[in-house]
Amino acid sequence: MTPNNKKLNLNIVLIIAAIIILILLPNYISGYYIRILTAIFMYAVLSQCINLMSGYMGYLPFGHVMFFGIGAYMTAIFMRSGLPFLAAMPLAALSAIVASIILGLPVLRLRGHYFAIATIGMNGALMTVVQNATGITGGARGTTLPIIMLPPGQVYSYFYFAFFTLMVLTALAMYFIINSKFGYGIRSIKANEEAANSMGINTTYTKVSAWAVAALFTSMVGGLYGYWMSFIAPDEVFDLMFITNSIIMMLIGGAGTILGPIVGAFIIESVSEFAWSGFMEYHLAVLGIATIMIVFFVPKGVIGTITDKIRDRKIAANKKAEVVTNG
Repeated sequence: MTPNNKKLNLNIVLIIAAIIILILLPNYISGYYIRILTAIFMYAVLSQCINLMSGYMGYLPFGHVMFFGIGAYMTAIFMRSGLPFLAAMPLAALSAIVASIILGLPVLRLRGHYFAIATIGMNGALMTVVQNATGITGGARGTTLPIIMLPPGQVYSYFYFAFFTLMVLTALAMYFIINSKFGYGIRSIKANEEAANSMGINTTYTKVSAWAVAALFTSMVGGLYGYWMSFIAPDEVFDLMFITNSIIMMLIGGAGTILGPIVGAFIIESVSEFAWSGFMEYHLAVLGIATIMIVFFVPKGVIGTITDKIRDRKIAANKKAEVVTNG
């Protein structure tokens, strides 16, 4: 067995062990910690979607939260019409995909900060539409979703495993996408879009498709969030802080890596909870200082830094082996 195969097998074993621990963990912790972990899983999915667009493709969509809002509101609308959640959420996700294609075809022609600003504008416009469509969305007052009539402990577990499953499925989907021919096209756009075009890659199709994938998972987590909260309002589900936090998590965990967004979500949410409980009046300042320190000392993110360290050690070991062989 080669060293690379050993490393791959070790990684798989560690990931499977982590999954098993997270599956069993709700049996040993209180509802409070279950809710914290549920929020971590939710942000891990959002951060994965931002990572696909920014970490791999080089397009930072600050207004990407619009698909979170679409997922939440379309799920609420379909459920109010009588559909069960498991039917409403896929239809809401389909609505988000259609919206991403319609909006992506013109806006993805922009680049850099122009693209980022355009997505913020689209999110604001969509939020205004939702606030004024009182008959359909409930307007600025918000709308409700059906409440699960189960004991609180079972409700906590239901959403814990729902978000956990979505996080695992999103990570697997991103892994297979990035390591496919389509994924190589995504990464080539970040490296040099003009060169990718000249090599025959349909960059318009690739960018719109990548955004559609990100919109799919973002809308699903938005639908789950709405059902979890049982009440949503436009200024809540279209709040840019969802994406701001997701970007920070991606950077701290490691942009352009599969595990980075998950690790970043665990770090930031844990630090945020510690800052909130220990420094209630200054929690934002404590969280900001902690984030700056992490970024300063780990500029490539946790996963990126670990990968670099492993690679440097491997290079040093190979050089040492060459010296011994030649000597």
